Amino acid sequence: MRLFEAAACATPIVSDPWPGIETVFAPGRELLLARSTADALAILERLPEDERRAVGARARRRVLAEHTAAHRAEALAAHVREARERAARRRAPARRRERVAQEDPG
Repeated sequence: MRLFEAAACATPIVSDPWPGIETVFAPGRELLLARSTADALAILERLPEDERRAVGARARRRVLAEHTAAHRAEALAAHVREARERAARRRAPARRRERVAQEDPG
């Protein structure tokens, strides 16, 4: 969550690498990766201000395009719809069997 908040403010992010980070932000373009304290210091000391600002601006655009609360709410609603549809499909065969059993004078 903090990454999204920082990015929404166009703050350039320096993060350690973690599995899946590339699905959230583009490393090197929307955030900067540091594998060590020395890497982080090098980024902070050597990266020109205009590039830091550009990284922050790109991250902000990505958050606003893909990672807002509205995006999360829509994803949740889609999961709920999908779960309801699956449940309805599972119940449908049982309902058909019940109708056949009721119709069979057997």
